[in-house]
Amino acid sequence: MSKVKQTSLLLLRLVLAFIAMLIAYILSTMVIGQTNTIMTPEEASRAGQALFLVSLIDALVLSYPILRSRWHGLKLIGAVSLVHFGVETFMAQIETLYFNSAIQMGTAEFVGIVAAGALRALIFAPLAVFIFGKIKKSLQPEEKRAAAAPSEWGKRFAALALLYVVVYFVFGYFVAWQWAETRLFYSGTTAIKPFFTHFWDLFRTDPVILPFQVLRGALWTTLAIAIVRMMKAKRWEASLAVALTFAALLSSGIGLFANPYMPPLVRQAHFFELSSSMLVFGGIAGWVLHNNEG
Repeated sequence: MSKVKQTSLLLLRLVLAFIAMLIAYILSTMVIGQTNTIMTPEEASRAGQALFLVSLIDALVLSYPILRSRWHGLKLIGAVSLVHFGVETFMAQIETLYFNSAIQMGTAEFVGIVAAGALRALIFAPLAVFIFGKIKKSLQPEEKRAAAAPSEWGKRFAALALLYVVVYFVFGYFVAWQWAETRLFYSGTTAIKPFFTHFWDLFRTDPVILPFQVLRGALWTTLAIAIVRMMKAKRWEASLAVALTFAALLSSGIGLFANPYMPPLVRQAHFFELSSSMLVFGGIAGWVLHNNEG
């Protein structure tokens, strides 16, 4: 096949993946019925634009590991569904649950968001795998991956789980917490304390937050492993795929979709915080977890 035909086919598949994501968003919202909010024509127009942008971003970042995947069929569908739901919905909403005293999301709304995210992932994954021709196994023999020793994997896993905690708190303080609106939203005051004083008071008044974020670090590392393992790629490609998937899926919806739970400037602060921090953590995680083959 000529390069022109290959490029045209790739572009067609990317457009179809975008349409599949758009359909997944629309159907999941219609079936679950997350909100009864009445919008003005201007708000509805902005929501429609956001839907197109988020669908495009999410479809593109998930298409990359699918294109470079060594897996096929149900195994690949399961992995894509796990990553899609895990990054976009599960990891975001367990933190919503933790900070719900400030966010104040009702139980019905929370369940609706989680259910819609799960349905969206279940709709998109098989469509995307079909679109990119990954339903059937390739006739080319699959190369064996060089597996690291279990002790080595354990060290990498633990190091990344702890690294996430560092990245989370550093970016949280130096990005999101620098916005007066964010401080007011979560603490009730715009006052800002020095870095070490801030965290000393935080850990003293909320001793659960540190183990909670270590748990989230372990879950993020598990999702990174899923992306790296599904890909037949060079180390830099795996690193890029994890970074883009984590950053885009987690931050695009928060940054572009208006919601009744956060003021616009708080959403904006979290968008910059999440996109930058997850680019850093995802890039490092993909690099560390790759075994230099492929």
